[in-house]
Amino acid sequence: MRRLGCLTPFGIGAGLIAVVAVAAAALLSGGAMFSPGPLSTQARNGVTLGGVTSHAAIGGNCASCHTSPLDARGMAGACLDCHTDIQAQLASPNTLHGALPDGASCLGCHTEHKGETANLTNTELTSSFPHEQLGFSLAAHKRTADGRSFACADCHTALDQTPRPANAYALDSAGCVGCHVGYQAGFIAQHRADFGDDCLSCHNGVDRYSGFDHAALSFPLEGQHAEVGCQLCHTAAHAPADFKIADSTCVACHQSRDVHQGAYGTDCATCHTPSGWEQVTFDHSKTAFPLTGAHTDAACASCHSAHVYKGTPTSCVSCHAEPQVHLGQFGTDCATCHVTSAWENVIFTHTFPLNHGGRGQIACATCHTNPPPQQYTTYTCASCHGDAEMARKHSEEGITNITNCVRCHADGRKHD
Repeated sequence: MRRLGCLTPFGIGAGLIAVVAVAAAALLSGGAMFSPGPLSTQARNGVTLGGVTSHAAIGGNCASCHTSPLDARGMAGACLDCHTDIQAQLASPNTLHGALPDGASCLGCHTEHKGETANLTNTELTSSFPHEQLGFSLAAHKRTADGRSFACADCHTALDQTPRPANAYALDSAGCVGCHVGYQAGFIAQHRADFGDDCLSCHNGVDRYSGFDHAALSFPLEGQHAEVGCQLCHTAAHAPADFKIADSTCVACHQSRDVHQGAYGTDCATCHTPSGWEQVTFDHSKTAFPLTGAHTDAACASCHSAHVYKGTPTSCVSCHAEPQVHLGQFGTDCATCHVTSAWENVIFTHTFPLNHGGRGQIACATCHTNPPPQQYTTYTCASCHGDAEMARKHSEEGITNITNCVRCHADGRKHD
């Protein structure tokens, strides 16, 4: 029986020699024979990291970056062992790397083995990078003035320098000016004259002027005014983007929505606040009708219909219909007896003592006996004293008119 050639003593020996040769070559080359391409020679002004000034210096030592599966550091940990400055950035959310979302890896943004002169940063990340977390949104910087997509180096101009400086991603206002002056020459010239060249002290990419302290001006932005875009007040009518000129009167913005049609002048702040148009602070106590008791909870429109405030009647019956219980008996001045705390809280002062004769509190119907609606302007004492008995006793005194008892007995007491 013939053996396979690879299992013959010669074949086995040749195989072992090949394995040893490959292992020796890999050992002597430092793993370079498995490399997919040269490493970048990009340097940072001679800064030494991990004992080298560029990745190209460790091209023969794959293990410098590619860790063993048993190594808990992983490849990202190996990167941070050398790039200690990046390790420090990760601890601060105000830095480029510290602002990245959790779980971001080095390989998500940086590439290698693309050649000695290749850029180590993936330039296709411009549209997806969370730039707003670093204080400057790219919402208004999708495309350049000539219509092409923005690249990192359009603003971070130092990225094109050779060698690349350590702070290549710092944003210099000179880059802002250099770009905008190309298509807004007149505006930029005036803008720089008015506000200087520190663009980032006001602009954050969405024109909310994050660093500008509006509170230091005569018109601080409060409440809903803080959410208004600057151009709504600083319009083109105030000269070409001259932010030093703006009409701060309420009617400059709100006149078209004035439901009062100018009936109360132009100083809306007399009643309204920036927290909301409905948040009215009008001091009703300064009018002829101060709001007290339950009136303080009444909606303005319950008395002032159709947004008409001047000339509103203040009589009780203009809102409160006269109740049937004393219809037509006491007039329309409800305040003579009632108070604003509640309709049932009556302050009527009875001229005749209601507890005379030691009988305690007497019910109204005891004396005011007319059927409902009760006639409170008429009364009788006969309910308790009897007509015949009163007539007899008064006739003995020579008194014949006994229809108006309180004329003589105002205090409810018997007179001798």
